Amino acid sequence: MSEHSLRYIDNGSFFTRIDALSKLLWVVLVILVTFQLTDNSARLVMLGLLFFIMIFLARIPFKSVWQAMPIILIMGTLLFFVHLFSTPSTSYINIAGFTLGQQGFDKGLQYFLRITIMVLASFILIWTTDIRDLMVGLVSIGMPYRYAFTVFMALRFLPVVQQEVDAVKAAHAIRGRAARSPLQHRFRLWQRYMFTVIVNGLRKAENTALAIESRGFGAYPDRTYTKQFHWTKTGIALILFFILFAIALLLWERSLI
Repeated sequence: MSEHSLRYIDNGSFFTRIDALSKLLWVVLVILVTFQLTDNSARLVMLGLLFFIMIFLARIPFKSVWQAMPIILIMGTLLFFVHLFSTPSTSYINIAGFTLGQQGFDKGLQYFLRITIMVLASFILIWTTDIRDLMVGLVSIGMPYRYAFTVFMALRFLPVVQQEVDAVKAAHAIRGRAARSPLQHRFRLWQRYMFTVIVNGLRKAENTALAIESRGFGAYPDRTYTKQFHWTKTGIALILFFILFAIALLLWERSLI
């Protein structure tokens, strides 16, 4: 996976120019509305809206989307199969020659769409938002800057951890051709990957904490910032449009019942 698949992409798109807090509020609204939806057709419409935003408004490169797709889909896919085979069903459907329980399929699709929508909306936020702007925005609405800095560090280290995993995988592949190894051996390799990444992560966390303390971070109740936060008109328009879209989607869903 490329080191750029979890990074901020400053491409000057419409969605990139929206202020960070409006996009964060938009993600929260997407998650809340998704859990209010009761029909998979409405969830598919919501997922379609996210793909429209990602492709046309945020202009995320296809390469970044493709490389992040396993992360976006893996949890939803696992929940889909868990509910598909564990939910009791009284009626059955035939899909591509396979007989599946109707209730299990619907339940699995429900969880797949919910998780995928939440993860994809979060990825759009990461791809289109400078985390420094998000930190300053959180401080501007009253969050203590220590907590805002914690959010900043968590998002800042996501691509670093991803890069560490790629480096460890490349090193093991060069030494033992891990990509062609049997399944059991690949599982052991992944254990080694995780051990190495965790150790390196702890080392980086210790060095970061030492650097922060040496600079007197937290010594004063307030901090100043070179770039101030400002709400944007496009951000407000995004929130208003999405509220109207959510109301229309909920009303349409109710009409289907």
